[in-house]
Amino acid sequence: MSKLFGKFLKGSSLLALVAAPAAVFAAPSTDPISTFGILGSYNDFKFEGGSESDKSHMPEAGLFYNFGNKLTAESGFIYQAGIEAKYGEKSDNKLKEGQADLDLGWRAALDARNFVDVIVGGGYSWTRYEPEINDLDVKLTNKSPFAKAALGYNHQFDDMTLRVEAGARRTIDGRTKLKVDDFGSDTVDLKDRTNPYAEVSLLMNQKGDLPVVAGVYYTRTEYKLDGDSEVADNTKLKRNEYGFKVGIAF
Repeated sequence: MSKLFGKFLKGSSLLALVAAPAAVFAAPSTDPISTFGILGSYNDFKFEGGSESDKSHMPEAGLFYNFGNKLTAESGFIYQAGIEAKYGEKSDNKLKEGQADLDLGWRAALDARNFVDVIVGGGYSWTRYEPEINDLDVKLTNKSPFAKAALGYNHQFDDMTLRVEAGARRTIDGRTKLKVDDFGSDTVDLKDRTNPYAEVSLLMNQKGDLPVVAGVYYTRTEYKLDGDSEVADNTKLKRNEYGFKVGIAF
């Protein structure tokens, strides 16, 4: 009886040793996730219109939501759809904006923990910038669809995933309305522009009950009016945005 019990303990110990690494290093779920959270950014603007120019800095805050498997999939088809809304105000300058986009791509595994992908996509952005220049109230409202292309890299840790993505958005057939007090308003086309961006994201506590997503990003955007009028004389807006995002995944 004691020999039988000893064999049982030996077999159980061997099974535990074999199973333990699998339990500790089990791969996280590859299912798509929803992420909802807050974002904040610092914006550096340079506005030029006719003979006037203005530089300003503005903080922004807002909300975002996205759904997809860009942070969780290992190889094969990847996707993500997202929306965000932001608002900023400093002195007499105001900024309101919203954006929706869809990313589609393909991911390949370099090894068990490292993955690379190629992404194409598109979306729509709406921005209203209200600077006060020389006591004139100016409203510059931009509406622009865009196409997108990017490269991505994922590294999978035991309980979190790091993602780095860099690419560009190309505005297509955008429209803008420029309204200036005492001068009137005009609606013209925007020149198509290629605007680079980069972002780093971290999905933490991936196997836990409350995963958290945090990240930082940078975008450079330039708007230039494609038209000739008294109001829209050589008007353009350059913007550098440095931001962060924090949210919960479910």
